[in-house]
Amino acid sequence: MKLRQRWITIGLLILLIWLCSILVAIRYGNSTHKPDDRVPVHWGINYMQPPLNLSLLRDRDISAKSKPGLKGLPKESTIYIVPRKHPNYTYVEVKNRSKFEALFRDFQSLNKVPKTLLENDRLHLFENPSEHNEIFERFFKGINRYELYPYNDSDVIEPLMKYLGQAPIVSAKEKSGGTQVKLFFTFEDQSTAIMKPWRVPREYETLPDHYYFADIERHTAEIAAFHLDRILDFRRAPPVTGRILNMTFDIRRVSSRALNKTFFISPANNLCFMTDCSQYCGISRTPVCGNPDLIESSIGAYLPLMNGAKRKSFDHPFKRSYSKRSKAAWEDNPMYCKEVVMKQTVYSTGRRMLDIIDLAIFDFLMGNMDRHSYYVFKYFGNYSTIFNFDHGRGFGRYQTDELSCLVPLTQCCIIRKSTFQRLLILQKDEYKLGDVMRESLSTDIIAPVLYEAHYAALDRRLGIIINAVRKCTSDAKSIDEVLKPEPLMPNVEEREEIFDDSSDQSNQ
Repeated sequence: MKLRQRWITIGLLILLIWLCSILVAIRYGNSTHKPDDRVPVHWGINYMQPPLNLSLLRDRDISAKSKPGLKGLPKESTIYIVPRKHPNYTYVEVKNRSKFEALFRDFQSLNKVPKTLLENDRLHLFENPSEHNEIFERFFKGINRYELYPYNDSDVIEPLMKYLGQAPIVSAKEKSGGTQVKLFFTFEDQSTAIMKPWRVPREYETLPDHYYFADIERHTAEIAAFHLDRILDFRRAPPVTGRILNMTFDIRRVSSRALNKTFFISPANNLCFMTDCSQYCGISRTPVCGNPDLIESSIGAYLPLMNGAKRKSFDHPFKRSYSKRSKAAWEDNPMYCKEVVMKQTVYSTGRRMLDIIDLAIFDFLMGNMDRHSYYVFKYFGNYSTIFNFDHGRGFGRYQTDELSCLVPLTQCCIIRKSTFQRLLILQKDEYKLGDVMRESLSTDIIAPVLYEAHYAALDRRLGIIINAVRKCTSDAKSIDEVLKPEPLMPNVEEREEIFDDSSDQSNQ
């Protein structure tokens, strides 16, 4: 009798284990699949990401020792082979990238970089080159006084984008500062990147009563901002690509202790995590959830932090008040540019003011009202290009245009001549900005990146910018008062003196 009871007990245990395995399979999918095989469903699109082939990260395509590719046309979408279903809204399918390719084929950069760069025109970073892989080293070494990355050079950008989209993650921790969720990723070779997760559907539009400083950040805006920066020929925004992450394998498994403690299973049976927040926390205090544990994200290349690449933060001269009850001075004073901004040495000399106008155009096209600061590398002093990141609050509205973003242009009435020439090119039908952007973004892993109405908004806003410049030229005594050539580079002493005038700005 006792033997029979033992066999019954053993049988019940086996049955219980079998039932548990079925429940696990239902919750996490086929147990024979790798973590990256699971299919997320966001905003009506189902994705299936093939298992990561680590050999791709070591093959000749992304090796600095590989054969040099065709300089000129960026590579086709064969870099990103991800089966996906159609979204639940109407979008234009990109069959080829004819306008994008024509733009870079037919026009050289108007934002010229000297053919021969001097010793002090480049950052000095690599005392120990083994600390970074060849792809990041090539990107870092390309940073100079005039640009973050070269114009139309697929040998630098394409391998970096591929690496960011595929490289194994060995560490994930919360990025402090800011108002919303950001994670700091470290890859196997100790290269680093910033991740922002999916938060809202593509078609979601910022509500009219929503303040800009509390608006949701979109991972798609970070991706689109880099592509726009490249098309405008500014080359001042770090490369960003989309990526589908397995929150269990890619984040939780390698997360810091503090981040790991915040993971939980939601009532909808999805894996979620929370992050801390210090200001404007309404959105940040909502959890980030996968489906069930896969999630879209943007992955941005993190700029070097070595001693030779220290950067300096400046308050934007047309910074908003970030208050519900008061306005900034420039919003009430139409002469603010000439009476206040242009009397500061940093803006009345050198190239800085023209860069601020470029940045205003960039933000207006995206509808980004959250521009409180910009950055420069300290090593280059005042006469160097600014660079900018953190564009998650762009591309939030497509039916309205935020004209206040253009105030630096309409008040100062100056613009870099090369910038205006580029805008005129992008207004032509054969190089139409909205079409070029759609084609450029079509190669991203999570394409379609933007809701279709954003492309029409880009074309509409481009027309507004060109009309604003034409109004300035019609009001000016001479067209040369508005369309400015690139300023001559001052001598070393003048550059240092100008930079010291702004020494009260905080270091980053």
